[in-house]
Parts: sequence; C-alpha cells; structure tokens
Amino acid sequence: MKKVLVTLNKGVDYEEFWDQLERDTTTDSNVDSNIVPDRTVDVSNRKPLSNRTTEYVLSDDEIERLKIDSRVMGIDILPPQDAKQLFATQTGVFTRNSSITSTHINWALRRCTQAVIESSPGGDFNYNLDGTGVDVVIQDNGVMSGHPDFNDKDGNTRFIEHNWYTAAGQSGSMNSNHYGDVGNHGTHVGSTVAGKLYGWAKNASIYSIRFDSSGGIADGDEFDLIRLWHNLKPTTSTGYKKPTIVNASWGYRWYYPGYSSQGGSVTEVNYRGVNQGTSLSTSYGNKTGTHNIYGVTAIDAACEDLTDAGVIYVKAAGNYYHKQDVSGGLDYNNYYTCSSSWAGGQVSAGNPIYYHRPGSPHSNDAIVVGNVHSSATGTTEENVSSSSEKGPRIDCFAPGTHIMAATNTTGYSGYNSTYPGNASYKIAKISGTSMASPNVTGALTLFLQVNPQATAAECKNFLINNSQAVMDMGDNTGTDYSDNTSTQGGPNRFLYFPWNSPNVLTIS
Repeated sequence: MKKVLVTLNKGVDYEEFWDQLERDTTTDSNVDSNIVPDRTVDVSNRKPLSNRTTEYVLSDDEIERLKIDSRVMGIDILPPQDAKQLFATQTGVFTRNSSITSTHINWALRRCTQAVIESSPGGDFNYNLDGTGVDVVIQDNGVMSGHPDFNDKDGNTRFIEHNWYTAAGQSGSMNSNHYGDVGNHGTHVGSTVAGKLYGWAKNASIYSIRFDSSGGIADGDEFDLIRLWHNLKPTTSTGYKKPTIVNASWGYRWYYPGYSSQGGSVTEVNYRGVNQGTSLSTSYGNKTGTHNIYGVTAIDAACEDLTDAGVIYVKAAGNYYHKQDVSGGLDYNNYYTCSSSWAGGQVSAGNPIYYHRPGSPHSNDAIVVGNVHSSATGTTEENVSSSSEKGPRIDCFAPGTHIMAATNTTGYSGYNSTYPGNASYKIAKISGTSMASPNVTGALTLFLQVNPQATAAECKNFLINNSQAVMDMGDNTGTDYSDNTSTQGGPNRFLYFPWNSPNVLTIS
C-alpha cells in the first residue's frame, strides 16, 4: 500500500467520487468494482484547499484500475523533496552590462526597452510605470523580507508578510521561518521583478510563498492559498481587483537512469513512435546533462485552477537542454522507460517517462520563459543560452544570463558585492531561466498596472505582439538536437517592453 495523490478532471462531481472511494461499495451495483475499489479507502490527507486532489492509501493494483476511471485526471506518488529544483546557476564571467560591482545592474532593464541590440548597454533606464497597484508573489525558496531593495522611494517596505491561511480565509499555520531566504535565490528573483534598484516594478507590492513544505505549507497547497486569497480581494477604485502575478523560477526534474540516486537502466527509447533501442542519444533529443524535467498531475491541476481564477503565472522553462513540445506536436509523446521505478516511484518500472513535455508546475495559461545569453551576435541577433529549455512550448525568451540583483546578507561566495548604500546586504550575478522568468514577470507587472483586468491570454498576446524577432534560430526544425543554440521549433520572440521613455504611453 502507498500514499498517492488522486487528481480529478475539472467539472467532476468530486463528492460522488469521494463517497464511492470512502465507503464499502461491495453491494452497490452502480459502482464498477473493476475500477473503483469496493473497500473503504483510507484518506491520508483530504487537502481541504482543493476539491480536485486528495491523498489516498491504495495498492498498486488499485492505482492501475483507478487510472481507467474517466473522472480521474491522474494519480501521482508523492514526489521526493529533492525532485524540486531552482532553475539557476552561478557564473563568474563578465559580459554585457553585468559585473560583480555595486555600480552595475540588471542589464535586461536597458536592453528590453531599446529597439536595437547594444553590445555594451549604456545610458539610462527611463521608466514611466512602476507596478503601482499590482501584487507580485514570489513562489520560491523564500525572500528576505527586510532587504532595502524592497523599499519604496521613501524608504518604506513594500514587502507584505501575512499568514497565507488567514489571508485565504482558511485555518492553518505557517512556520516562523516562512519569510526567510534559505538560499539567496528567491531574494534575487524578487529583486529582478520588483527591486528598487534592480527590478522593473519599483512600487509593486511584494509577497513570498515557499514552493516546498519547509515554510509550513504542504506541497501544492501554496497554489490553492494564492487562488483563494486572490478570490477574496475586494474591488478597487479601478473597478477591478488588484491583479496578482506569480513568478515561479523552479520546477520538477529527476535523474536519468543510472545517475546519482536513480537506479536501473534504460530499457527503451521511443522516438516519434519508433523504438530506437536503449541509448539516450542526442539524436533522439536527450541532451547534455543528467536530468530531465517531468510533470506531476496534482501540481499541474492546482496550477490550472490558479490561472483559471485569473492569476497570471510566469514560470522558468528549466536549464536541462531539452525541447519542450506542445500537445499534438511531433515530439510530445517521445519517451524512455527504466528497468526500475523512477523519481522516487513517480513512474513505475517499464512505464513511459516523457522527456519532451513541459515540466510541473504547468498549465496551458502559464507563461513559459527561456533564457537568452548575455553574448549577442553583434548587433543583429540574440542567442538562446545553450542550457535553456527550448521548443514550441516556450512563449518568449528573455535575458537570464549574468543578471545582477539583490540577495540576502550572505550572497554567493565569489559572485557577490555589497548592496549600494547598505553594506549589510549583498548583490549577486546569477544565470539561468530562473533569472529570465522574473524579467518577464516584471515587464508584465507594468502592463497590469495599466490593464488590471487583463487575462493570461491578453498578457501572452502583449508579449507576442511586442516581442522582437531577433533570436538566432539556428536549425529551427526541431530535429537537430546537437545544436544547443537552436530554438528547436521555438518562437522568434525576444522580450520587449515598448512603453518606457522615450516612447509615449497613451492610456485610453
């Protein structure tokens, strides 16, 4: 017997489903015992914040039979904690306008508001929007709430610490360390989105919620708490609720068979419907490195419910060199199988591990961001970072390499300097899709300031309609996986925000 997360499709009568699983239905002819266990199934976690996902205790046979139920979206083994990974790496190379000194800032602010590529961006970052009236949520490993980069121009903090359960109208408690930064990552992300010196939205309200249970909120519940809090927001003088935009610079990934804690070996690689043997070759889209990202049904359902509620969700694509296809795409169903269970039991031995699908957290309305390298091709083309996920599921690419922003009081050893005006705090230069995503989140926060009613689709359209077609596409057929700089069927879209000075903003 094992604990599993059973997630239902949208619109299902969940009370009927609960009733059938949680009572003895041996004599109930209306319940198919070939699918639904006829015994009373134990509930290990009701997950009261979500009607779609419940944690049950089931046998392997019951799991396989219940998967056939048309009401069930998916069944997940509880993911191992170390499956979650922050999408960032350290770097020590100086390019563009980023150096490990207190005089350099996030080069994306300048680049993404200019119509031309500057090999060494200079001049000023002029802006006429600052994110006023927008709530930014950093879903990460914590944010240092007292950092001076989160103050307004008068020195007052814009960081709001609240009990997420209380704010969402629910009972529950968080750990006392929920608002601490345990790894510098979350503070850097928050600074890139909304920092006073390093960010886009210099007057937005800033919130933090941990993506794992270390902050006292159960895995996955953070999506429901954000959704319920957003639903309770009052209408403002604009006639709309304050917009909520979430940045998620993290995701689920696990090792290839035979690496680190993952045992077993590859038993089949199925590429475009054909068995290609047992080699994880670049010819079939398995890239450099030791990991691939993967999806968790319960997490994706919670993310889908969040975006359905009107919350804008921006996520980092990941740093594992893979193509991310869309449903129905040529590579969406590529998979390999492992001789043993994979990712702590997430996938049983012999079952498909899809390696060209988007990783969790994911919904169709989520905005997925790839990483642009700081080294451009002259003044004509921008280059995708070799490690960045690519492909048709990427919505746009943005600067994510050598991004300078604030960190906590320790910073990254060898990659930091002191924060201007307060030597007790640090700034650091970090790279990854973790840094690309908050640049998009920051730009969209400014868009939401003017368009508080905007939907996820309208935010995507804004990015698409205003993006610059300056990406070096490489072999963009999506078949040459040996070309790490190819966008592999991805869009020719570089983040561009057109409303900053000297452009004139007209609000009608």
